[in-house]
Amino acid sequence: MIRKIATLMCALAGAVALLSVPNRLASADEVGFVAEWSVKPEFDGKKKLRKSISGAACAPVAPPVCVVALDEKQRTQFFTIDGNRIIPGKSMRLLPKELNGAKNGEIDAEGAAYGDGFFYIVGSHGLSRKKSEFNPSSFFLFRFPVDEETGFPEFEFSKKKVAPDIERTDALRAILKGAPDPIGQYAEKPLGEGGGGVNIEGLAYHDGRLYIGLRGPSVGGRAFLRSVNVDALFSNSKPDLDVIELALGSGTGVRDLAAVSDGLIVLSGPVQSKGTYALHHLRFPSLTLSKLADLKMPNKDHKAETVMVMAEDADSFDLLVMYDGATDGGPREYRLSR
Repeated sequence: MIRKIATLMCALAGAVALLSVPNRLASADEVGFVAEWSVKPEFDGKKKLRKSISGAACAPVAPPVCVVALDEKQRTQFFTIDGNRIIPGKSMRLLPKELNGAKNGEIDAEGAAYGDGFFYIVGSHGLSRKKSEFNPSSFFLFRFPVDEETGFPEFEFSKKKVAPDIERTDALRAILKGAPDPIGQYAEKPLGEGGGGVNIEGLAYHDGRLYIGLRGPSVGGRAFLRSVNVDALFSNSKPDLDVIELALGSGTGVRDLAAVSDGLIVLSGPVQSKGTYALHHLRFPSLTLSKLADLKMPNKDHKAETVMVMAEDADSFDLLVMYDGATDGGPREYRLSR
């Protein structure tokens, strides 16, 4: 089923606070900007890896426990939050070096989500951007359980060996290829200028479903979400599938997703290399889409690719945005009116 969105405003009758953060005054030069956050100590790896944060998600515990999606290597890394400081923790290998005698490539992880005691991390499910090569390692969805009170796994893990508690599935590949056009017709097609192939960039969990945000394709000013009941991805049950169209504008796709009490936060950005970035609120069940704010990139080489919800109430959202290309994500906080 395809559901289209109208760009109408609606009021919220209730509110749910997720995670509390200190109050700070917004900057006058950008709508909703509050503060830059620090990252101490550094994330693991060389600078190229530390600049590759493309998604993150937090378990709703105190203090928040979170994981990053890295578009380099084959692992994730935990971090916690203390006020306006990110504290990187242990790394976890998600994919072994080899499968069935064949060497694995990079996961090209682009999105992370948390829901009901599990973290999820998803690969791009697209061809390589420069050479249009097929990399089987980027066509996996991973999940692993954590303690719902602490946010951390109860099993042992390391960055050298994959723990048996980490599940992976390639079920999303068929779900994307079998989606109604234009998603299906662009699955596993080239991503470059004029290509517009399917490329996952966002992931969110809401009420038992995973919402997969596509950077491409963008057709007629529309971007797309594909959603599925999460249990079907890790079992033999029949998936309940849906497509949501987002009126984001020409050449604009989804760069990340985050769940809120009444829907999703959508981070939008260019399908290709140049364009503008913005934050939107998609309300359920009406599928009303409203823009919260346009974003300014702190550096011409930075790309907003991560949004996390720090808190929400009846009037506003407190959001943390991180950037691919910025060392350790360059986190910046925004407080935006609904």
